[in-house]
Amino acid sequence: MRTIDLQLLRTFRTVATSGSMTKTSGLLNLTQGAVSQQVRKLEEQLGCRLLFRSKTGMTLTQEGEKLFSRSQTLLNLNDQIWQEMTEPEFAGRLSLGIPLDLVNGQLPLILRHFAEAFPDIDINLVCAPTLELKRQFNDGVLDLTLMEEVQADISGETLYSDQLVWISAKGSRLLETTPLPLSIASTDCVFRKPTTDALDRAGRPWKRVYESNNIDAVQAMIRMDLAVGVYLKQLVPDSLNHFQGGDRFPALPEFFVTLAVSNGKQQDLARHLAEYIKRGFAPQKAA
Repeated sequence: MRTIDLQLLRTFRTVATSGSMTKTSGLLNLTQGAVSQQVRKLEEQLGCRLLFRSKTGMTLTQEGEKLFSRSQTLLNLNDQIWQEMTEPEFAGRLSLGIPLDLVNGQLPLILRHFAEAFPDIDINLVCAPTLELKRQFNDGVLDLTLMEEVQADISGETLYSDQLVWISAKGSRLLETTPLPLSIASTDCVFRKPTTDALDRAGRPWKRVYESNNIDAVQAMIRMDLAVGVYLKQLVPDSLNHFQGGDRFPALPEFFVTLAVSNGKQQDLARHLAEYIKRGFAPQKAA
């Protein structure tokens, strides 16, 4: 009887989901070489190629797609048996704060793998602007929170940094408009003051066009070329144009994505999740 190594299968699924050997190494706390070796070993065992590199990252072959669709059933059964036969080492409930724009980045994949690895830890996600998350964290509502901070205001542990950039519709006709129509989230958005201050210093008139904590709605306004906005460079969707500054557009500051952990009664669980998040973001910090 031949048996599939479940660790190799987990590594394969993580690479397929993340689209990157580098991201997988952070998620699974393995070296990039170990990730590559495990995928290669699984391919040797099954006698077929499962992944190949493309311009967008790692993609599945036809055989890889077949294995991916069936493998989760096997892993779920393994995890269910393990849970039934052992006492949970980590169990409880945590409240995690997430800035609105980070919901669409690397974090969902990190939390997905954490939930698969620790099914007895329930995570309550609180999505809000950084300033609101700071208030809730200081009030003891959140066990841990991610934040976006400029260097002078850093209060958490830095995970990685990213450049704040201007975003507009592709081929936008608004770039020379006066006053500049500006769409940013609500007054709690940590990007608002640095952006408006930079425009004021540059002498560029501007006006508020749309304010909302609904990131999708803000991006829709910008895609329709009704306003311009700002975003962290690594998170800018392909549907929008971005630029760092230039004619009539002042340069914007660098922001740091940080993590703060409470010393409350759930601090042991919170620190465990924090370590998982830090490993997941490690490749971005290195980049």
